Amino acid sequence: MAGSEAEWVTVANNLLLKCHIHLRIHDLEDCDANVFIALYQSILGEKVPDLIANPRSQEDEAHNAQAVIDSLALDYLQVSLSHITGENIMKGDKESIKNLLEIFDGLLEYLTEHISETSHEKSKTGQGAGNILFLDLNGS
Repeated sequence: MAGSEAEWVTVANNLLLKCHIHLRIHDLEDCDANVFIALYQSILGEKVPDLIANPRSQEDEAHNAQAVIDSLALDYLQVSLSHITGENIMKGDKESIKNLLEIFDGLLEYLTEHISETSHEKSKTGQGAGNILFLDLNGS
């Protein structure tokens, strides 16, 4: 998914909007650990494992960004994300930020489609939708 920095800022802001996270970014470097923690918790509905609740240093922030990356790699995607590091996220490395945004964008799309298909199948069989997470794709 290539694109200009402005396009990636739009991707980030659309993700934040769809997840009802009241943050907006203006530059790619604004995507720090807090943005990715918020996306993780909103999309996956779980707390980030091994998170430092009150980060006091750049090292703590890098640790938290790495905790997001490690959990995505090990707990959800089962693929190596060694090309993305928490340290590079905190340094504002645009390629790392784009890669992590792309992962979250794809994850949200996949989960939204899965939920939609599950809802559709249940409605066809006459079962209720149950406790299905609703993600607003219209941004309203």
